[in-house]
Amino acid sequence: MAASVPTSQSRSTAVAQTFTCVSRSITSIKGIDPTVIKRKAYEKGLIDEAALERMSDREAVNLIFAAGLSTAAVISDLSGRGVGMDVVRTAVDKLNGSVLVESEVGKGTSIRISLPLSMAVTQVMVIESDGQLFGVPMENVIETVRLPRRSIHRIKQSMTAVLRGRVVPLKALNSLLGITAQPAANADDELSILLVQTGDGVLGLLVDGFRETLGVIQKPMAGFLSNLSVWSGSALMGDGSVLMILNIREIV
Repeated sequence: MAASVPTSQSRSTAVAQTFTCVSRSITSIKGIDPTVIKRKAYEKGLIDEAALERMSDREAVNLIFAAGLSTAAVISDLSGRGVGMDVVRTAVDKLNGSVLVESEVGKGTSIRISLPLSMAVTQVMVIESDGQLFGVPMENVIETVRLPRRSIHRIKQSMTAVLRGRVVPLKALNSLLGITAQPAANADDELSILLVQTGDGVLGLLVDGFRETLGVIQKPMAGFLSNLSVWSGSALMGDGSVLMILNIREIV
């Protein structure tokens, strides 16, 4: 009779408190052994012998955020390189948040991430233009359409198209951003148009393509970029890239 294999269970919750949004993930079964963590950290030179002796179990568990620390016996594409939790902490720190880890051997681990409510999730549509990705707040998006190039008309320096029985002004996103490339058509010679709500009505933005709709944590622009009204903010993506989010009312 084969021995049963213990399985790990994970539970995640997110709640909004007075000034923060708290996400908590709990895993069962194994937990983090502080003795193993301290030994690995010492072997890699991350702590000295004095720190090894006086470090509490809680402090040892939080060493998982140290860059280069891994307890994996074998290095693979997914583990063993000591890159992961330090990236999480760095990203959370940039958002003025905090991460707390609590673990008990044989029982499980709790990871608590707290973020300011000002960093609440914003729904954006990701669009592509000249090989670059941008975000458009869903509150500005009306719909997406594709039109044959021949259906787009030019009146002097302006472009228009008839959509659902009414004339809609068009503008190329590339042009608004100072990009010289022309909007790209698909294999059927159709152009992608994102209809957005502006202060004066409806506008069609010519883009190269539509991607997915995402929930992102939008961060206000900082430094000299804060003076550029074309951007409403930025968001850190899962792959480490930064998504610039357009301020539709200002860009048009």
